[in-house]
Order: sequence, then C-alpha cells, then structure tokens
Amino acid sequence: MISLFKIIKRAMIMRISEDFAYKLNFFIKFFAVMLRDFIGPLVILLIYTTTAGIPGWSFYEFILFQGTLTLVFGFGYLFAVMIPVEVMHNVRTGTFDKFLLKPLNTLVYLTASSFEWAGLAQILVGIALIVFAFIKLNLTVLSSNFVLYLILIFFGFLFQYAVMILIAALTFLWVQSWALLDLFFKLTDFARYPSGIYGSSLQFFLTFLFPVAISAFFPVEVLLRGFNTILLLKIIVPVLAFFIVSLLLWNLAMRKYTSAGG
Repeated sequence: MISLFKIIKRAMIMRISEDFAYKLNFFIKFFAVMLRDFIGPLVILLIYTTTAGIPGWSFYEFILFQGTLTLVFGFGYLFAVMIPVEVMHNVRTGTFDKFLLKPLNTLVYLTASSFEWAGLAQILVGIALIVFAFIKLNLTVLSSNFVLYLILIFFGFLFQYAVMILIAALTFLWVQSWALLDLFFKLTDFARYPSGIYGSSLQFFLTFLFPVAISAFFPVEVLLRGFNTILLLKIIVPVLAFFIVSLLLWNLAMRKYTSAGG
C-alpha cells in the first residue's frame, strides 16, 4: 500500500514538473480559468436584475447552485478531463504501452499522471461562491443535509470521471474521440440550470440516462429542501450504474488493446 501511494505521488510530481516548465504559461492559464468562472455570477446578477430570475430559486440559492457546479466541474477538470486526451495522444503516437509497463493499475496510473492543475482555479472560485451563498442564506454545516450535500458533490465528480473513462475506452476503437469529448461538454450545458426548468423527458434523460444533474441540481436541492431515501436512490444509483459500465468498457478495451506493435 505504501509503495502504491509512492508511485501515485511520483506520477503527480512529474505532472506538476511538466506544467511548471513554463511557469508564465501556467499562471496565465490558471488566472484565465478563474476569470472565466467569475463571469457566471455576473450573468446571474444580470438575469436577476433584469428578469424575474429562475422560477423557484432566489438569487443567493442560484449563486449556491453555480458555486456547486463550478466546484464539481473543477474537480472533474483537475482529476479527469485529461484522461481521454492522454489516451488519444498516446494511442495515436504508439506510446500507450508505457502505461501498461508501470507496476500499478493502468487506469489508476493514468489518472495520477493526467492532472490538469488549472482545475484548482475552478475549485477556488466554486468554494468562494459557496461560502458567500452559505453566509447570505444562513446555512449551517452542522446538519445531515450538508453531509449529504458533500457526498453528492463526490458523486457529481464520479459521474464526470466515469464519462472520461468511457470516452478513453472508446478511443481504442476510434483513436480520435474529440467529437465525444465535445458532445460531453455540450451536454453539460444542461447542468448549468436547475433540472426543474426542463420538460419531463429531458429531466428523465438528465437524471437516469445521462445523470449530469448530479453536478449541481441534486446536491443543492438536498441541501436546501431536504431528502428522503427514494430521492437519494434516484440520484445515486444511475451514477453508480454509469460508473460500473464505464469500468466494464475500459477493461474490455484493455483486453482488446494489442499495443503499438499490433
């Protein structure tokens, strides 16, 4: 177990070293991401000052929603989004075998060596928005709702991780899977607003078939309005199913992969 963590730590350090090889570029990217994510609250302010706002959501509740979304996407950006990119690059160049030669599970090592540190900018912005909303809404962290809120944030990340694994697995069939990555980011646009504003068919899709609503809607809904066992099962089971399917496809891809030598 100790050697496992040492390998993961070493992979992370190597990734950081690569990113910091061009320090100016890293910091420009970091602050550009942070600036981009602060545009969201400005858009919210514009919406709520010029219109009736989002039905059923006060201004500060929607700030909490956007902060949660930014935080979850930040974790996805930090830990997962580069996985299919790394796979596409290494499969295309014939260098993916280097991951297979490591004394560690291929997916674990790939995850450890695919960090995108600019995701920290999103995480910081998300935390800032959440803290601001908590203060304005007089919310407390000493409640079961908050504990479940944190758990569902983890499941929001888990869903993004599952999607990236799925895209990475399909890369072994198509090599270039940029279209799937683009499709994922297009579909995540639906998560930028509460699911209740959509029709029943789209709500079903965003909850059960492509459960991207776990990214912000359900964590905030549970935090603000409470929960019950059926609701939690409805939220968690589709994400777990999606994750299991992604792992099965990844393992199938690994068995069928014949390396650069064919």
